[in-house]
Amino acid sequence: MTETPMTREVLAAVRAARRRLSDGNRVRNDAEAVRYIEERGFALLMPVAYTPLPSLSEADAAAPWEGFAITDRAWAWKETLPALKLCSYGKFFYNRGTFISWRFYPAFLAAYGPAGDLREEYEAGRLGRLELTVAETVAAGGPISSHDLWRKMKPVFNGKRTRFTAALDHLQMLFILTVAGGSLEGWTQHDWDLVERQVPPHVLENLPKPADARTALLLQTLDNCVVATERQLRSLLRWTQADMERRVQTLTAEGKISRIRIDGEEHFVLA
Repeated sequence: MTETPMTREVLAAVRAARRRLSDGNRVRNDAEAVRYIEERGFALLMPVAYTPLPSLSEADAAAPWEGFAITDRAWAWKETLPALKLCSYGKFFYNRGTFISWRFYPAFLAAYGPAGDLREEYEAGRLGRLELTVAETVAAGGPISSHDLWRKMKPVFNGKRTRFTAALDHLQMLFILTVAGGSLEGWTQHDWDLVERQVPPHVLENLPKPADARTALLLQTLDNCVVATERQLRSLLRWTQADMERRVQTLTAEGKISRIRIDGEEHFVLA
């Protein structure tokens, strides 16, 4: 059953609160940055157009770069926080930089991570030959900088940097490789390592069942967005229409989410 409509003004105010700490303050230091990521479960590095997920740059009290939507501190946090193993950072939502708290990392790993070792993933068709080569090179020599990894991989990719970058992106979204820190000199470059070596051991223990992980991710994504259409949720989480419809129906029946209308369009919201 559809609830009373929500105005755009009310929605904007509630979303603005998601871009602050739970106490209403903005982020001003490293500890508060980690706290923000923990409170939200996950956050983008910087805002992405037409995407309602909050970002650490928006939560930062500092002003963004002129002409850009990112702050100096957020630019550094993508290297310094994972280097200290305070959270995860890598490409995920819309292939954009995403911070993930250790609290929510098991859900991402259970829902999207590998089912076996590198060779098994390759034989199952989840990894291409070039992606396998990149992953095995990092496994043998990681943590390794982007510069050094490209130097080793350049002949393998016939000098095509875009294909190399695409392979790295795919390996991040499969939770095989992750950022392990990086240089802040000039145009920063990541260091890369295997997830199993970068993530604290206790985070990798007792992963939830994939179905439970997907439910947790859907609910937290909806909480972070405040409201979202089914199509937005499918796009963010990269699920099939059938899987999303099935899970939404279950959560609606359980009273965990409900429907609401904004400007005549149906959205979902936490109940």
